[in-house]
Amino acid sequence: MKTEFITLTNKETAAKIVNSKIDAVRVKDITKKGVRVYNNGKIGVSGAIGNIPNETLVQHATENLEADIEYPYEIESNFIDHRNVSSLKMSSESLLETAEEVLLELRNTHDTFWFSEKIAVNEVTYTYQNSEGLDLIYEDSWIELGLILKEKKSANLFDGFIQYIGRTFDKKRFWDFNHAYLTAYSNQVALPEGDKLPVFMLEAPELLGFMNNSLNGERYATGSSIFTGKIGENLFNEKIVLGQNFNPSKTFAPHFDSEGVVLKNDTCHLIENGKLVRVFTDKKTANQYKLPHTGAASGAYDGIPTLTGTRLRFETDSTSIPAVLKGKPAVLVVASAGGDFTPEGSFAAPIQVSFLFDGEKIIGKLPEFSIRSHLYKMLGEDYIGTFDNPFYIAENSQLHGFYMTISR
Repeated sequence: MKTEFITLTNKETAAKIVNSKIDAVRVKDITKKGVRVYNNGKIGVSGAIGNIPNETLVQHATENLEADIEYPYEIESNFIDHRNVSSLKMSSESLLETAEEVLLELRNTHDTFWFSEKIAVNEVTYTYQNSEGLDLIYEDSWIELGLILKEKKSANLFDGFIQYIGRTFDKKRFWDFNHAYLTAYSNQVALPEGDKLPVFMLEAPELLGFMNNSLNGERYATGSSIFTGKIGENLFNEKIVLGQNFNPSKTFAPHFDSEGVVLKNDTCHLIENGKLVRVFTDKKTANQYKLPHTGAASGAYDGIPTLTGTRLRFETDSTSIPAVLKGKPAVLVVASAGGDFTPEGSFAAPIQVSFLFDGEKIIGKLPEFSIRSHLYKMLGEDYIGTFDNPFYIAENSQLHGFYMTISR
């Protein structure tokens, strides 16, 4: 019988913010342990929260082999990869000092807003080890600043966000961006003329969500993906490279999937220079549908590996936003809730908070409006590019630019 041990520890020290002041400080220190056992092509799993003895979990997982769940795949073996990617030097005391300093500056210079939510430090260790010589460790820590802002004169529940996540915290860069950002709220400007405008989105979550669904190997093989049967075709702008990215410095997550697979160079391209070259798979999907295995298993620490999604990231393909805009005004989206793609690839979204943007500076706040497009336009003729985010919002974050049809 073969055994695997998965342990996840997560310590979060968080300052809870209410109306621009620290309301409480909470510390969560949680250990989660999971065990998988494999015998005669079957898998049994067990897990618990807390420092439960491994022997107890192995016993429970062995008993769960009676559930007769098939897993006839080779598990990873004879590989060691330990990574500590943290560079954050912040104790709980210095976190409170930083939080108080940030809030004092906000109260003094932007007192037309209320700020709420939290400022936290996360410390994570994830180990994945088995009886066949696999030994993986991921260690990390980062500061996470996420404040909901509300204009005091506004009737809205919220009017935007201040955010930062990273392994360092450069106060000068943080304030250089956020002073200009918050000041722009008081400068109401009109949408530029035209039915189609350049729109820039931070990480483009709806797009990445749709691509995650559509590039899923099981959906592709069973005909429920918009890309079914199109591997090998040039579908998108030739600049586009999109794939799995398991580099912890980019993702704030382990460098391995839920089956302990580590990708070469931490990446596996699914789209290369606009061509669909493969879809993502775990071991079961690759075996069942005769597709290349890409190491994309997901699942809980105490569950059976599945294929629900993976960590997708566009490769940065453009360097200068002003150069591509050539003097045209653009839109920077800050808050958009309620947007979605149809199964056929049409996209529409209301934009609640956005700013006029010249490629370098935020100029003023725009009125609410809506955008619409189609996947093949967004990533085809209307694709502007993927840029390293010039704003101090998140470490290694990106801005994605598209020409979008505007509904005023």
